[in-house]
Amino acid sequence: MNLKATLALIILAVIAVAVYIFNPFIQEDKKPPPKPWFYQVSVDDMTSIRITHKDKSESFVKTPSGTWAFDWDILIPPNHNRWGGIAFILGGPQTKRDLTETTTLIDDPAQYGLDNPHTIVNIGLTLNRTLEFRLGDKTTNGWHHYGQIVGFPQLFLIADTWGDVLARLAVEPPYPKWYIERPTNQISEINIFPKSENVKSDKAQLNFKREKDGTWRVIDYLVGTESQLVDDDKWQKLLPTIKNPSGVDVAVHKVRDRDYSQWGIGDNSAAVEIRFENTTEQGTTYTDGSLLLIGDPDPDGQAYYGKSAEEGVPQPVLLFPKLWVETILGLYEDIPYAD
Repeated sequence: MNLKATLALIILAVIAVAVYIFNPFIQEDKKPPPKPWFYQVSVDDMTSIRITHKDKSESFVKTPSGTWAFDWDILIPPNHNRWGGIAFILGGPQTKRDLTETTTLIDDPAQYGLDNPHTIVNIGLTLNRTLEFRLGDKTTNGWHHYGQIVGFPQLFLIADTWGDVLARLAVEPPYPKWYIERPTNQISEINIFPKSENVKSDKAQLNFKREKDGTWRVIDYLVGTESQLVDDDKWQKLLPTIKNPSGVDVAVHKVRDRDYSQWGIGDNSAAVEIRFENTTEQGTTYTDGSLLLIGDPDPDGQAYYGKSAEEGVPQPVLLFPKLWVETILGLYEDIPYAD
């Protein structure tokens, strides 16, 4: 090969490399906006949740025991039936199914109802991180809400049921049954079981029941099964105190082994069942109730340890006010029979 041919090949090689590196005809791909790190949020990372729907708002906080509670001075746990899966709705695989990223970037939030969102969810995370997402108008088919994660331009489609479940936490907070203050006319029955050495054979029970005419009758099962009329004046003075344990505190948020014996709580504990009228979302009236177990008095002598008898999940150790406990258990010593 002569010198001219060699030089020509070298020049062609240089041109080829230059075109490969500096090709003016190649179109640079536009980089998509960064994926929201919301997809990587773990339930374990969450420390607080605040939900605002229109003019209603409710906040929840994770306790040192890892359970969730209302963010109040006294950390009352939410009703497990309502709250049980909420943290998993807000993080993990369920979120990825219910939160769909679109290719649309939000230029005008008002177009999607996001300038004045009806629902805002704030999530506190470990390492002082926070996350806020907003729910706007529904899509034309009504299956989704338009949503936005603050700090990211993407438009999201959020399953309408997901948004509705969260909004309900603010509108109808998931209070435990025993916590709700109910009017006396909703209380339909109160059952009192004293502490027993043998629950299976012990028949001791007081049953107070409101009749259809509004009068109350009581059965003392140690005596028999016939009901006796209650003194209405005495009963109406007692009922506001005993209808629910007002002023409950929480002593221990989580008992991991579910052994409550150190607080005097077990199968043979004194117990109180309060039954009341309730209404479904469809307007159907039904009778519901709450069974509470009563244990030992606390060291200060101003309260008694106790817990809900609800099964299936670990229950916190509660502190029931002394007045409530001793008024109820005192009925065995002084049943308010009518003369």
